[in-house]
Amino acid sequence: MNLKTLVTGTLIVVLIAVPAWATTFVSVKKSDPIGGEMVTVHDVISYGSYIYDAPSKYDQVFWPFTEESWIWFCPGSGYASFGDDFDKLTDEEKARLSLWLKDNYNASQKPTTHKEKLAWLEKVYAQRQKDREFWCRFWRLMAYAYADEPQTSLAYVAKALPLLEKQLQAGPEGIARIRVLFLLGEYHRRTGDTRAARRYFRQAKAAEYTDEDGAKRTGHPYFLELVKDKEPSSYIRSLVLAGTVCALAIVTAFFLRWRGKTKTASGPADSDNGVAVPGR
Repeated sequence: MNLKTLVTGTLIVVLIAVPAWATTFVSVKKSDPIGGEMVTVHDVISYGSYIYDAPSKYDQVFWPFTEESWIWFCPGSGYASFGDDFDKLTDEEKARLSLWLKDNYNASQKPTTHKEKLAWLEKVYAQRQKDREFWCRFWRLMAYAYADEPQTSLAYVAKALPLLEKQLQAGPEGIARIRVLFLLGEYHRRTGDTRAARRYFRQAKAAEYTDEDGAKRTGHPYFLELVKDKEPSSYIRSLVLAGTVCALAIVTAFFLRWRGKTKTASGPADSDNGVAVPGR
């Protein structure tokens, strides 16, 4: 087999395999609902269940919402939204946004980074008629996006918590209930309320759901893994283990250092000394 054939064959295998794991956007043209200009945005064409294993799973927000490309921004008018509701504006929302954007958007200072676009998106959505479920997801997305800024992230966690509590009070069933229980446990854990975190995690592990075959089961495997990763008891065990390892390492290092000093003080063995020993 020559090199050209080998490379071509490998390329074909890669191209066939990519769709099995790739998350893919495609560029499309859309009309700005406010300004009317045509803008280029990125729409979803493929993804798989692997998105549910991304780090954002602990906030239960997933691709494409975690991607900057899913924020469709119109530089002319300043209008922005997620791709799934870009043109789903009521007449009242269009009128309100047209006035608000004229007063608040400065094209010379348009958002450029992901966080800047998210912050702008939050302001734009505040002018629309979005329900609690939307805002609960949005606050969770912000908590995830600002994970590198703990105080800001926790501020969004605090906004999401009461909305999650209202969702639980509404009586969701099955996986929807387990999801809310997990999030309540995880967000209480982040705010330092370990007692509440344990209570919600315990409920999440014991909640019933209906599987794909219609059978009633307890303890959804996906959420059991998430709880296992995050429940306070696991953290305590991890910290104890880490502390034990560190302590052993320090004791070992101290012992080796002491032993080395002792050998230096007494001198090397006679045969290695290079000096004649009296009396021999």
